[in-house]
Amino acid sequence: MLTIYNNIKRILKNRLLKSFAIVTKDINTNQSFVTIGALKSCVRYKAVYLGKDANVITTLIIRFNILKFLKRFHDTTGLVIINDPSLAALNRNLFLMQPEFIVLEIPLPDTIDEYLKSITKDAKNNLKKLEKIGFTCTISNDKNWVDIFYNDYYVPTMIDRHSEDAALVPKSEMLAIVNNTGAEFVKLFLDGKCVAAAVTILENDNYCCIKIGYLKGELNLLQKGIVTAIYKFRIQRAYELGCKTIILGGTPPFLENGVFTYKAKWQARFCPEKYYTENYLLLNPQNKYCYEFLRNNSLVVFGLQNRLIVLSSKNPNETKISGNILNDINCWYILRESRVENYSSGMEDLPEHLRYWYERYYDIN
Repeated sequence: MLTIYNNIKRILKNRLLKSFAIVTKDINTNQSFVTIGALKSCVRYKAVYLGKDANVITTLIIRFNILKFLKRFHDTTGLVIINDPSLAALNRNLFLMQPEFIVLEIPLPDTIDEYLKSITKDAKNNLKKLEKIGFTCTISNDKNWVDIFYNDYYVPTMIDRHSEDAALVPKSEMLAIVNNTGAEFVKLFLDGKCVAAAVTILENDNYCCIKIGYLKGELNLLQKGIVTAIYKFRIQRAYELGCKTIILGGTPPFLENGVFTYKAKWQARFCPEKYYTENYLLLNPQNKYCYEFLRNNSLVVFGLQNRLIVLSSKNPNETKISGNILNDINCWYILRESRVENYSSGMEDLPEHLRYWYERYYDIN
């Protein structure tokens, strides 16, 4: 009986989600975007589309067939996000799929010396600054330390660094992660005190970086280079264990995002087959707010041919991304200053309405 009840509840929930839209609006500018097929507005786009200082309100619109309103939403807001793949599939030729997070990984050469020679100058400078600080590291398999890590390190760090965008896992899930075979805590110390830790899992030849946290989310630890220290000791540990790859976990798919650019400088690359939460974007550059969004943000998305592509107002040399990541991007499209009457050939990755707004810079692969 309980199974039947849960199935009915799930069906009703799915039907309801397909019948309403959430309009998220900045009341100061009237700029807005629409989310369809989700229980709440997409937090990420509040910041990147409306701006971090937006004074936001949300409005719920309920209609029997919400997709009939796509054109109206497209014209008035410039951005429609569908979270339900089955809904997006009904108009798949209009949408680009951008995951909430895409996984990056670091392929490791045979020796740590080879690897350290390959990283960017910025990463090398970060490591050099650490020499004066004096961080040390130990490895722990103490599963009883989960509560301390979760409450004193993980949660404060996520709130401090990501605010509303923080995707916090519940403590029960954290415990399940630590109970995995191959899981361990990489604990960092300064002046005899544990100031940071990371949960990692060894899976075959992969060293998977699951969660990190620094004590109470303290700003002074960031200034001392605690994140670089975490990277340094995880890289050393991966080599100790004979790993071939370090999996860095989910990353926001915008080239200007600070987390993205930080991971890129460690010679990370994409894992296109690994991502979390599918967001299907309907973009309208004719809308001035959408055009500004596309001008200021380089989007990593999956095109209509399911290839990994970039939409940007910059060419690759004008971004801070590394060669490894460039090698995984199939095609790069540059935003035009205005719409053209006729688009060129080779634009099959883009929905037709976007082909008039972009030019293909070149196929990277």
